[in-house]
Amino acid sequence: MISVELPSSVESALRSSSDSRLPQGLGRVTRPDPLRVEIAESIKSHILSGELGFGMHLVETELAISLGVSRLPVREALQLLAQGGWVDLRRGFGAFVHTPTTKEVDEVFSVRTVLEAEAARQAALMAANGKVSPENLQRLTQIFHEGLAEVSSGVAGKIIDRNADLHSVIVRLPGNGVLAEMAALIEERVRWYFGAIAIMRAPASWEEHASIVEAIVDGKAERAHQLMAEHCERSRIGLVDLSLSGFLMNDDAEG
Repeated sequence: MISVELPSSVESALRSSSDSRLPQGLGRVTRPDPLRVEIAESIKSHILSGELGFGMHLVETELAISLGVSRLPVREALQLLAQGGWVDLRRGFGAFVHTPTTKEVDEVFSVRTVLEAEAARQAALMAANGKVSPENLQRLTQIFHEGLAEVSSGVAGKIIDRNADLHSVIVRLPGNGVLAEMAALIEERVRWYFGAIAIMRAPASWEEHASIVEAIVDGKAERAHQLMAEHCERSRIGLVDLSLSGFLMNDDAEG
């Protein structure tokens, strides 16, 4: 073994570092109030489902009565949601469900297009090389047919759920952990924004899904990539068009 003798100054510095104590002012880490977090998650789930729509006024008293709690944890929950961009707190007016701007939609869906088009390409490529199990391909087609059945129901929540499920399966199909992790970072935002056009887009969306699923199962990588990119782009355009009707916030009005 090669022995390396450290200069006395370096050795002294290392010894000093190892013997040092944590600063006395370092505070104890405390867990977040579970009630506050639970309330925030409950409110967010209703935002994601569309039951609490863009711009809706969230009155603390009404929320407290509905949830069976006091106003304090509700106020704390709303502050948590504001930090995450789900709620806007306006001084003198209260809390409102955040209305996304066209810029926000553009940014999220532009990233989504890149990630999911690549996921579809990789999934089809792996299917072509026999690296996707029959069970996983069967799961993909099963979710597609479940979603197709929900389209005729006209129930937005169910359509949104099946849409999210299908895209989630496609993203995870290649087994690319980094890609799946990056897609997961914007998954909730995509689900939330898509809810605004779920009913309107559903028939065309599932026709597009049919072509995407077919391309993946048949192992046509470049076709799967193109179809998924076009599919995501149509959803983005559909959402941005809502800004013309005032449904989304104009970028100039942000803040």
